[in-house]
Amino acid sequence: MKTLESDAEIRADGNVKLLSPMPAWLKPGRTHILLVVDSVADGGAGVSSPSEIITPQPGSLKGFWMAPDFDEPLADFKEYME
Repeated sequence: MKTLESDAEIRADGNVKLLSPMPAWLKPGRTHILLVVDSVADGGAGVSSPSEIITPQPGSLKGFWMAPDFDEPLADFKEYME
């Protein structure tokens, strides 16, 4: 597996355009890609302004409950753990 790092433009129609030349080893056709988004452009999907970011507040987990056996091994993995 080779890694290609490039800036890309995500268009409104869902297509992605690489903004740097395609390397010779990358052949045209269908491939599997993983997008890692460093920042969101204005008007893009996701959080578009810092005011939309939710920050935890003191007491925000009030009423949160975790089962006492949370850290116990799961029966489904018993064979795997042996």
